[in-house]
Amino acid sequence: MKLTTALSVGVLSTFAWSAPALAETSVVDLISPSRCTLSGGRLTRCAIPTQTLNATPFTSAVPLRTTVRRTLTGNCSTQYPLEVTLTPPGNAGTRYTFLGTPELILRDLDRELIASLELKDSSPWTNAAAFNETCRVSLHITWNEVDVDSAAQAQSILQGLQGTLATKVAQREHLASLVEYSAAFDYMKTLSNSFLVDLNNETAHALHVQALEAGPIIFQAAMGCGGVLTAEESITLTNFYFVLGSLGDPTKYHHPDGSPKTLEELIGPTALPVIQKLSQLSAAGAREQYQAQYLVAAQEAAAAQAQVDLATAQLAPWLNP
Repeated sequence: MKLTTALSVGVLSTFAWSAPALAETSVVDLISPSRCTLSGGRLTRCAIPTQTLNATPFTSAVPLRTTVRRTLTGNCSTQYPLEVTLTPPGNAGTRYTFLGTPELILRDLDRELIASLELKDSSPWTNAAAFNETCRVSLHITWNEVDVDSAAQAQSILQGLQGTLATKVAQREHLASLVEYSAAFDYMKTLSNSFLVDLNNETAHALHVQALEAGPIIFQAAMGCGGVLTAEESITLTNFYFVLGSLGDPTKYHHPDGSPKTLEELIGPTALPVIQKLSQLSAAGAREQYQAQYLVAAQEAAAAQAQVDLATAQLAPWLNP
């Protein structure tokens, strides 16, 4: 990956891509001859301009923090508590008394990436302070480091993402089942209704009766017809005899008075609640709705998997030291 160095007045930014995150540091000059007036061996009338510092954005699956470290050389003794305020977009500003505080940790409200910081002088004493000419003060801002200090923290973050992934996968699989089941049930409902009508019509009833009457004759013909049928033809007729049995007794499909039985009566009363439940899942337009929901769930599951994969890479230094 290309290493980039950018120079501007008072600000040095260097960054380099590394797997799995971006290591980037900005250096901001606060107290020096370029910020103050050098007179009689003293730095006076210092001025820290308001400026916006920008980070290079990247994708992260884990919490991030930005660390501000003060670097001081020479004699910077002063009675004034000089400070700057650092403000990320959408967050409250943090006041930083940099002469007395070596380090400051900044976090976004959601611990997400901080894309930029507004740096503003928030001390009324900056212009009044005077320093020895050797004094140099700068801020080193290390952007968007993984906000983890131990293997236990890293494992906890990864487990949370894996839990989210498991939930998303379960939702996806549930909707996939609904898509398939609604389609299958549409077919079974149509088939069952059609089958019931066919079994209960007059023609089918007559066939049931005739099958009972013709069965013995067909069986005898199949078993021996005095050489009229070949062996293969006898086997074919035998198979046909057994097929007749699938039609069953006509009383299986009709009441004694000849009226047709309902589907509930044919399959048993305990099956009706199941049929009704499945019928609700297969209401008009249900399959299309499930299909649309499945596509969304599949995308969310894929995104959750990508988060787990990325987090595993970002947390590798703690998980696999």
